[in-house]
Amino acid sequence: MKGLIFVGGLSLNDVVQKVEELPALPHVTYRVLELTSRPDTTLSQLTEVITQDQVLTAKVLRMANSVYYGYARRIYGITEALLILGFSTVRNLVMAASVYNVMDREIQGYFLPRGELWKHSMSTALIARSLAQKTGYELPDQAFVAGLLHDMGKIILNTYMNEKFEDVISKVTTENIPFMAAEQEILGFDHALTGARVAEKWNLPSELVEAIANHHTPSLAKHNPRLTSVVHVADAASMSMGIGLGGDGLLYPFDGFATELLGLTGKIIEETIAEIADSLVDSETMIEN
Repeated sequence: MKGLIFVGGLSLNDVVQKVEELPALPHVTYRVLELTSRPDTTLSQLTEVITQDQVLTAKVLRMANSVYYGYARRIYGITEALLILGFSTVRNLVMAASVYNVMDREIQGYFLPRGELWKHSMSTALIARSLAQKTGYELPDQAFVAGLLHDMGKIILNTYMNEKFEDVISKVTTENIPFMAAEQEILGFDHALTGARVAEKWNLPSELVEAIANHHTPSLAKHNPRLTSVVHVADAASMSMGIGLGGDGLLYPFDGFATELLGLTGKIIEETIAEIADSLVDSETMIEN
């Protein structure tokens, strides 16, 4: 495919396959995703699968008891979490806990200190779920996962961006083009497309792959433009909160296609940001042991 030859002659597929920093999702996570997609799954089945991984269980419970998800009484076990929060929310927490170690690192190529990508991803996920609910999107938990994973491509392109960041910024300023256009011209592809390939590698649903690939270009989404638009707006809203700006954060405005498709006004976006800001705890304390 034209335009997919990377620095050094590698294809995008080669890059994704060669990156060992991004391991496959844990087996337990795949089983949770599978079970929660089936209507006949029982509480005991899901509890048994999650509790096979003690570290994952501890992280899920810590997040379940965070300010955002917490209730008046403390949640002490997975069965209790499933009963109180529901299957979909616990699935979201399992996914978040599974990718935490991958995201909680310094991303020098995008000027993101350690933990900043994680904080940005979590805030985007929470905003995406809230916007989905406000705009009548039928699968708000799907929006959460798409928001959580939208910037995974930055992890893979980190090394290459570290070497080429000044060239990318120079092209942005001299040619007055969007950051992602410059990123693609200099590197061969952008972080959104790279992240979509990761999602494919993880066998995630096509709607999530598309939302990740087009989260900066929602008008290009054909399969599920509403989901992609929700993630786009959530990403931009998170950046407007000053979370995950990095070196490119101020160069991504809200896309008119997305806000019009969702029927979003500036007031609704501002109200959602305020709600999340009031309830979002420090992302590190949500999950660290």
